[in-house]
Amino acid sequence: MSRLADYDAGGPRREWNDKAAGFVSCGGAGGARAVEQLRLVLAEVQMATVRNQVLLSMFTDFENFSVFKPDARHEKSANAVFDQIIAWGGALKTLREKQA
Repeated sequence: MSRLADYDAGGPRREWNDKAAGFVSCGGAGGARAVEQLRLVLAEVQMATVRNQVLLSMFTDFENFSVFKPDARHEKSANAVFDQIIAWGGALKTLREKQA
């Protein structure tokens, strides 16, 4: 997030415009609140965020809170995120080409 904030602080960055973004997050509640905030930031740099996301729990997807051992159920969510990013990326391609 801090790297994106650096870009945003410097003013609008065209390389971020009209691109699709998806989220994989982790935390006590799956990182959902952090994703909510990041969606607002990405909207300001004119990025389209996809609805689906992968929410990993520190309690169930990390052994002893440090070794990444994701539950198999996340594969379906991850594939949905990738599918949406590919679809939105293709849809936004026309806008990117107009800006070039």
